[in-house]
Amino acid sequence: MSLYVKFSRFGTTINSKEIVNSIHQHGTPIFQTSEMHLKPFVCRKSVCNLADIIAVFRSSDRHYIVGIEIKEWKEKVHPKLAVEYLDTYGRTCEYFYLAAKHFSKHILEMEGPGLFDLEQMEVIKSPAYLFPEPDFRAHLMKRIKKQFDVLPEVVDDPYQRTLLEF
Repeated sequence: MSLYVKFSRFGTTINSKEIVNSIHQHGTPIFQTSEMHLKPFVCRKSVCNLADIIAVFRSSDRHYIVGIEIKEWKEKVHPKLAVEYLDTYGRTCEYFYLAAKHFSKHILEMEGPGLFDLEQMEVIKSPAYLFPEPDFRAHLMKRIKKQFDVLPEVVDDPYQRTLLEF
C-alpha cells in the first residue's frame, strides 16, 4: 500500500500534478489547473460546474482535454454518480476519469469513464473517447489560453483540422 496523498484542502483541489503525471494514455501533460469551470455558463442542473482537474495532454500533433473528478471518501464510487459526472465532463472533455480509493464492481464494467486508483496512484481502467460538443470544448480551450496565457498553438476545435489536412 502506498503512502496516501491528500487531494483536497478546504474544498479546493491540491496536489493535482501527482494524478496528472501518473496518467500516460493520452501523451505528455502540457497544462493542468484545478477548480476550472467546465461550461461557458453556470448550470444548476449539473452535478458539477467546477472540474477538480482539467489537464491538456499532447500526443503527436493532437491535444486532448482530460477532466478528472476526485472522490476521497471511504465509500465505493457507484455507476449512478459516474454517469452524472460523465454527462457533465463529456460535453467539454475528450476523456474523463474518476479518481477514488474504492470503486464498485459495476463501475468497472461501465463504458465511458476512466478510473484512477488514489491509493495505488495509477489508472485501473482506461476511458473511452467522449466526442465533446465542439462549442463547449472550444470555449474551455479559449478560456485556458486567455486566463493562463498558454498553449497558443492548440486548436480550439476537438477535431483539430488544419489546412494541411485538406
